[in-house]
Amino acid sequence: MPKRIRKDLERYKRIVRGEIRKNLKDLIESGEIVGQRGKDIVKIPIKSIRIPEFRYDPRNAGGIGSGDGELGQPVRVGENRDPWGQPGQGGGAHFPEVEIELWELAEILGEELELPRIQPKGERRFLQGGEDYTDVSVIGPETLLMKRRAYREGLKRQFLLNESGKGALPGIGKIPAALCPPLIVTPIKEDKRYLHSEPEPEPQTNAVIVFMRDASGSMSGEKTEIIRQENYWIDIWLRTHYDNVERVYLLHDYEAQEVDEKEFYELSTGGGTRISSAYELCAKIIERRYSPDQWNIYPFHFSDGENWIGDTENFCVPLLRNALLPCCNIFCYGQVTLGRRSPGLHLVKLEEHLGQDGRWMSSIIAGREDILRSIKDFLGKGR
Repeated sequence: MPKRIRKDLERYKRIVRGEIRKNLKDLIESGEIVGQRGKDIVKIPIKSIRIPEFRYDPRNAGGIGSGDGELGQPVRVGENRDPWGQPGQGGGAHFPEVEIELWELAEILGEELELPRIQPKGERRFLQGGEDYTDVSVIGPETLLMKRRAYREGLKRQFLLNESGKGALPGIGKIPAALCPPLIVTPIKEDKRYLHSEPEPEPQTNAVIVFMRDASGSMSGEKTEIIRQENYWIDIWLRTHYDNVERVYLLHDYEAQEVDEKEFYELSTGGGTRISSAYELCAKIIERRYSPDQWNIYPFHFSDGENWIGDTENFCVPLLRNALLPCCNIFCYGQVTLGRRSPGLHLVKLEEHLGQDGRWMSSIIAGREDILRSIKDFLGKGR
């Protein structure tokens, strides 16, 4: 890419990043990019950037290509007519969409919220082929064939055949070099050697995100949409810090069940609320599938806090204190209450018993305008 174009492209990227940062709160609250399923790149509408384009002056008559004409006839301005044609009235707003990689979006989120970098705990090591070829093998892909070595081995083999009387080489023995055809060395399987790299242990940081959602009758569709948006941005931030991220989705009313992502957000709500059922299932899944010495564990639970009487103190607090907090990087509880900012009895009791533990995080989300602040509440310690 020419240097001048590259400078213009970098300048354009800086403008785009600035506009995204300026409008990040609106983007998060509107949920315009949450529905996208792109793996590495998302498209974001930017309302204040106009893409350069060619336009014809509507004050001129006709425009290029209007009216009758013959092949080769010079183009002239035609008679005055409506340059916009008859169908349709009025114009609409059209905004360009810019593509941005998820890691850049995560950086903008981190800069805007002043989020610290996460320091993963522990590293799982696995064997992976090294980048340096320090060994030689008799088998391998042709792209790693040591051609010079194969030629030398083939040449030595032909010399040995000549000395044993089974063949002759030009200029050797009784055959004059001038009477011999050009020497052709064709390596056989035994002549070939291939570059080889020994597997080396490489560190890999793993994380599992356990998303838990209250699906009781008191959880409305708007509450679910707020949860979806917050989970999307949490997921983006954690993915930029870990080599491998797995997700577990738990849905609960009075009982809890593991579901896939689609069911997590789309299953209808109903029934009573027993939050401890989700914590019990979460603890079992971690114990069976995600060893704390190999995984960084991030449970996020969202509810409106209307829990079964006695369940919070008798079951939720012991489960959190003894089973979940000791094995998690952080445990985040988001109380989604449309318009109401009072904590409620459930959150009051949790804060009373767990508020001094640095791994316990809580946040009240009264509406979409609280999503950004809630993300900062959860991830602001960089654990």
